Amino acid sequence: MAGIGVFLSACIMLSSNLESISSGKLKKMFTKASKSKLYGVGIGTVGTAAIQSSGAMTVMVIGFVNAGIMTLPLAATIIYGANIGTTITAQIAALGMFSNNSVSLALIFSALAGVGAFIMTFGKKENTKIWGGIVTGFGLLFVGLTMMAASMESFAQLPEVVTFLASLDNIFLLLLVGILLTALVQSSSVVTTLAITMVVTGLIDLEQGIYLTLGSNIGSCVVALLAGFSGGLNAKRTAVIHLLFNVFGVALFVVAGIIIGQFGFSYAALFEDLFPGVPSTQLAMFHTVFNVITVIIMLPLTNSLVNLVTRIVPEKPAPESDVSDSQPRLHFLNEYMLRNPPIAVQQVMNEVLNMSKMAMENYRTACHMIRTMDFEGMDKLCNNE
Repeated sequence: MAGIGVFLSACIMLSSNLESISSGKLKKMFTKASKSKLYGVGIGTVGTAAIQSSGAMTVMVIGFVNAGIMTLPLAATIIYGANIGTTITAQIAALGMFSNNSVSLALIFSALAGVGAFIMTFGKKENTKIWGGIVTGFGLLFVGLTMMAASMESFAQLPEVVTFLASLDNIFLLLLVGILLTALVQSSSVVTTLAITMVVTGLIDLEQGIYLTLGSNIGSCVVALLAGFSGGLNAKRTAVIHLLFNVFGVALFVVAGIIIGQFGFSYAALFEDLFPGVPSTQLAMFHTVFNVITVIIMLPLTNSLVNLVTRIVPEKPAPESDVSDSQPRLHFLNEYMLRNPPIAVQQVMNEVLNMSKMAMENYRTACHMIRTMDFEGMDKLCNNE
């Protein structure tokens, strides 16, 4: 638990500091985005690798779609890229598991936590302190990894633990565990890294780790769904695109896994042959291959996916006497947008424009009432006010 806590804190620290450095640049990339699908995938991949959080990237995309400055097809391609970019954390974790009798990369990288802490403490400029936070977060990732691996080695030898984990051979149960764990910690990177550590220390086998990782991909949609369903219509649609994309990819690989299992093959056997003797790399590479193949399959089907989502989340014209309109509320801004300052600023501007439109509408209605002495629209005017 301590190792997971340190690793999760490191992810949050690394993500928030990287976001502070790169959010402005990402915003410029988004606003200049063309209609090229590959360009969208590239932005999503690079952006997520840069800020180390597919959740933050998806919330940014939802913010731009909600603001009306990004189309749904472009948002879909950026989400595809975010799924590839999020595999970088698993690759970093796999790298940290490489060691021999004399050198441990995890130990060397862990020392960066101290280096970054000195930079944060003694740095004068704000930018220097942010870079210190990035270095500290990166170092703490490996501190958490080392703690998890060290504790799991002795834990894995307990016969009760071995018996229990051996009973978790149902792939759908493993998927469910992966979904619930990721929904709980709100980070697929943490769950994937935990699975890598468990595979390396022998707590679970590679096949179990693969299905836990697949489940974590669906669980990663929770943050996007929370952000999307507290926004406008297109924000909801973007969140559903993210969910359907991940569910489709997982369903495809689960069905393929069942089919090849009938012929005596398995994903575990394939990746053990490709990367012999390095279980951490085997699982990290499966994670990367899974996301890349899913993107390759879904890219030509983007317009069909968008059409499906627009049918699932149709546009519902609200009646004029809608009671909810009488309740004061923000239309473009919510707490999830506030995690990304460049997006939040854009959304605040949209809120101001929306309020100005309401004020102008009330002004025109009031003038009409005075001129014609027709007070039929008084309730709507009061609600707007």
